[in-house]
Amino acid sequence: MGHLSSAGAFPFLEGKMGYEEHRPAVKEFLDMLADLLAEKYFERMDDRMKKIPELRRLITAKEAGQYLSLSTDTIYRMAGLKKLPYLKIGDRVLFDVKTLDHWIEKHMIREKDWKVKELKVEIEKEKPNSKSSRESDLLGLLKKKTKE
Repeated sequence: MGHLSSAGAFPFLEGKMGYEEHRPAVKEFLDMLADLLAEKYFERMDDRMKKIPELRRLITAKEAGQYLSLSTDTIYRMAGLKKLPYLKIGDRVLFDVKTLDHWIEKHMIREKDWKVKELKVEIEKEKPNSKSSRESDLLGLLKKKTKE
């Protein structure tokens, strides 16, 4: 098989001005076309995501994966480990969109919760001293007074 040159891919450029002179225009056109295709793809994905709850309440593992931005394998694994709520009808494993929304809210890490966990870790680090901060402040004050 012979290698097809870029100029051969654009026969309308042959015989006119050199292909090299039009390369930036062709590249700009291709970049613009790629952007338009990507935009159209994401519009369609958004439309599909919007339609899922409207069409039906129960969705497949693949759709649940799209809904949660996880792979289908991860969805099945989490369901198998009882970490994700699901419904089994015959051999079909289905997911309730409302229940998934509730699951998302339940597992959402909020800033407040995150801060509390962070503070607990800091408190645990101080525990080996087994003195409360108040006690250590008082002891420090007493030691300072006895040195004076």
